[in-house]
Amino acid sequence: MSTTFRPERASEAIHEAVAQILRGEVSDPRLQHVTITRCEITDDLSFARIHYVVRDDSEREGAIQAFEKATPFIRRRVGEEVQLRVVPELSFRYDKGIDNAARVEELLSGLPELKKDE
Repeated sequence: MSTTFRPERASEAIHEAVAQILRGEVSDPRLQHVTITRCEITDDLSFARIHYVVRDDSEREGAIQAFEKATPFIRRRVGEEVQLRVVPELSFRYDKGIDNAARVEELLSGLPELKKDE
């Protein structure tokens, strides 16, 4: 019997499964400092985009290459962990949101403080 998930629940389950697989089963050192930030999945559950960050920008290129190599293994393990009728295609993307937030914070901190008139 197959359990069906709504996209939100499937996304959450895939996010947790990928994070766990990376922590415990993937031995590639280029993925040791990767953190999965979120997962987006299409409404038909056929494609999942996994967003991640790395500890240091110098590790980003190595993570891209490692994900290209490890994606078939991770997809197979997700299929074993998450009960879906069809295992979605996985795509790994660097999450620029955290970098963007840091840049906004940096810009805001450089602005002079506004003084209120009393």
